[in-house]
Amino acid sequence: MTTEADARMVIDKLLESAGWCITNKAQVATEEAASDGRADYLLRDSRSRPLAVLEAKRFAVDPYTAKEQAKAYARTLGAPFVILSNGQDHYFWDYGDGDARPVMGFPAQADLERRANIKLHRKGDIKRCLELLPLPHRFTFRGEEIEAHPYQVKCLQKADEALIAGRRRMLFEMATGTGKTLTIAMLMKRWFKAAIISRVLFLVDRIELAKQAKETFDEYLRDWPTVILYGGKRSLEGQIVVGTLDTIATQLGGNGFGHGYFDLVVTDECHRSIYNTHRATLGHFDAIHIGLTATPNPGELHYISEHERRLVRNTYIFFDCWNSARKEGRPTFEYSIQQGITEGYLAKYRIYHAESVLTYEGAEWEGEEIKPGVWGRDVESEDRLITIIQEYYSADAGRSMERPRKTIVFSVSDKQASVLARLFNRLLTDEDCLRIAGQINRSPSQVRQDFARKITCYTNNGNPKPVIDEFKYDPLPIIAVSVDMLDTGYDQKDIENLVMLRPTKSPIKYAQMRGRGSRLCSRINKTEFIIYDFVGNSKRFNDPGEIYHKPRLVGAAPGAPISKTADVEETDTPPSQPAKPYPEGGMREFLLIAEGSLDDEIRAREIILVGPEGLAMDRKTYREEWEKKIVELKRTDPAVEKIFRGEELTDAEWEDLARRLNSPKYYFNDKTLRRAFEQPTGSLTDFIRVALGLDRFLTREERIERAFNTWVAEHSNSINPGQAQMLRLLKARVMTGEEITMRLFSQPPFSLWGGLTRMEQLFGKEQLLQMVDGLNALLAA
Repeated sequence: MTTEADARMVIDKLLESAGWCITNKAQVATEEAASDGRADYLLRDSRSRPLAVLEAKRFAVDPYTAKEQAKAYARTLGAPFVILSNGQDHYFWDYGDGDARPVMGFPAQADLERRANIKLHRKGDIKRCLELLPLPHRFTFRGEEIEAHPYQVKCLQKADEALIAGRRRMLFEMATGTGKTLTIAMLMKRWFKAAIISRVLFLVDRIELAKQAKETFDEYLRDWPTVILYGGKRSLEGQIVVGTLDTIATQLGGNGFGHGYFDLVVTDECHRSIYNTHRATLGHFDAIHIGLTATPNPGELHYISEHERRLVRNTYIFFDCWNSARKEGRPTFEYSIQQGITEGYLAKYRIYHAESVLTYEGAEWEGEEIKPGVWGRDVESEDRLITIIQEYYSADAGRSMERPRKTIVFSVSDKQASVLARLFNRLLTDEDCLRIAGQINRSPSQVRQDFARKITCYTNNGNPKPVIDEFKYDPLPIIAVSVDMLDTGYDQKDIENLVMLRPTKSPIKYAQMRGRGSRLCSRINKTEFIIYDFVGNSKRFNDPGEIYHKPRLVGAAPGAPISKTADVEETDTPPSQPAKPYPEGGMREFLLIAEGSLDDEIRAREIILVGPEGLAMDRKTYREEWEKKIVELKRTDPAVEKIFRGEELTDAEWEDLARRLNSPKYYFNDKTLRRAFEQPTGSLTDFIRVALGLDRFLTREERIERAFNTWVAEHSNSINPGQAQMLRLLKARVMTGEEITMRLFSQPPFSLWGGLTRMEQLFGKEQLLQMVDGLNALLAA
């Protein structure tokens, strides 16, 4: 049986690894006499003054249970901090501010001493310190007098309240274009002045974003030096350290950053950081953690990936914002794109949706099938791209007469981007070329050459920054064709068009691409932007907006029939599957099918308006308004009162209630409620009962599992042991919610048990096909 002495042996090593000399009693004293006992360890500062009482417990004891005993020792000895440990689990406690919190290791002497000194400079407790500082409503930034937006001040207030309440992890969800970096700089300055923090780590995922952040901090936080940490170099000179997660991960422990080195850790675009080793990197630091993101929860956008659902949930869990009962995140502060548009801080946007036949239906080429999801990756058709580009030029013709519109084209691959840039330049009409040359005071030859440029990681021999700067600051290029370079962390206010040629299954990715156009630009009086969507992303994620039943058709492609309606079924959206080699089993080289080889045309168009005049409410707000409405009707509506009491309604009562609910301004009805709650089989009764707290909806995973178990039960009489074994393997795949295909059975784990051949032997080829169709029908329900 282990004893406390065994735990102390481990604790001694942990103290040594944190830089403490355990044989130096001026640093680490043991069995120090205190009230009603002796402190196991007393950690001292460089002048031998008490810093922290370290209370040790044996391995089997939760050290948290010893906090009151240790606190009494600390008060007697005049130590401001308490550390609790059993050698495996550790807690750090600033008992003047909040509760003991779990930590991954012990702080260094210098870090603990610095934290004690910070406390000495405070003018009271945290609440009092913050109350003495006025919120920043006006300030100078980059030579201009700036007035803080109300939502930025509200964010600071929410952060102050969370900190006063003892919360150490916070999540700020702010739409692209609302000034997240400046807002966090305002918060940092406030907390620096309040003596709450003295060192900050600002984490990004690309060094270009680190440089952008440093520019903001150098201007607004000039009294607190900022340094960028590059790979292989460690700088302890700046009070603000900016770096990438990968770089910081190599600088932990030993001679690197200790657990207590930073007081505040800010993670930009945090939804991309809470996984694998990066989560451990963040957890290394015992600090206040703030996550910044525009898109951890796309809100109004529809999820189609279970992996992304888990990623978002893990983000909320890390920042202590996950509500397990309601299965949703509750960020510390939230300011959505819809709020920004409605309040006039972000540009409204329109979506022009157009479908070409080749994009959505694929093609046959030299005896091989080209599937829709492969375009741009392994194969491309010049005819397809020409059809799309001509449709774009035609649709944007009226707007471009006023001025050329800076445009980002989101491409699938570098090779596709090269073809696109060439075709955009070639297909620009002579008339437009001459007009644009006059508008921007450049020669027609320059316009023809540089109207569109490719911007990828391969541009300019791997140094794309000069071309990015030309796009941002010079009249040319007008169009930037990009692959993963301009979709996140790129700020350019005068972007007025976004062209989507890259399909994505990620609503987060889509929201980031959409955000490139959301900033207002007073220089050109920009108040809106347009998304030209040629791959169905906006429909795939249910981007909110009112669909015109009779949309204005803008420019038909040559010979393209004009459809009588622009409504397009959801099944028409092209799958954005992982790239597959073309042709199967053959060459993997990029294949460009020359112009004139395939026929393409625009088969459908539609425009969706989004903005204060026609802005659809997002899912989250719609759900909240529904619940609020039903709770209100519980007190005033006889029919809802009867439902709450468990009484049956007559058909006439149901009709009257449905009519009252399906009225302005929210138009609550079965169809919209199913979409808002993502409950495809829900009835009006179900939605009312759930809102009243009488029932709950099954999660998607629960619905899938129940449907699968029901399917197995219906076929149980004919299932033999071999089939049962393969069905258990199949259940794990079904639970992901992804489509089941025959190809799945040739992959692990099925391939380890005989693969497709074994499945056909067990079930029969026809029955196996029927089983796959049946399971996919369950998943679609």
